[in-house]
Amino acid sequence: MPRDIVWKAYEHSHTNKGADWFWALGIIAVSSAIVAILFKNFLFALLIIVGAFTMALLSSKPPRERTFALTQRGVMVDESLYPYQMLVAFCIKDRDSDNPTLIIDAQHFLTPHLVMPLAEVDVERVHTYLSEHLSEEELEEPLGQRLLERFGF
Repeated sequence: MPRDIVWKAYEHSHTNKGADWFWALGIIAVSSAIVAILFKNFLFALLIIVGAFTMALLSSKPPRERTFALTQRGVMVDESLYPYQMLVAFCIKDRDSDNPTLIIDAQHFLTPHLVMPLAEVDVERVHTYLSEHLSEEELEEPLGQRLLERFGF
């Protein structure tokens, strides 16, 4: 029986944002809110301002370190267990790079994909372990997550 694989990693890579980034966010948010007000869509203008404020707050905080584990019962992210019965397939992206990523397709409404960085763990061991429980398919990171990473969140 293979042993569990446990590792810690940050939930995403953090880039420090300078004052220019926050100024650009503010200018885009205020301009968009003004356009929404010109079209008499006050609720949308409020949503833009609140969303920009939330983005500024969240982007200034460093990412949390999470504990990931592959166990006989399922995949654990911190204290949340995703049993193998809820999981469909897995894929390891950028296997040969410095920052490989594990993507798991889950049958869960709120988290359709689990995305886990594999920087500090043996990628081949993870592949072998998951092959015993799940099928391997070509999966992509969710579009929202790729966009957030692209804009430095």
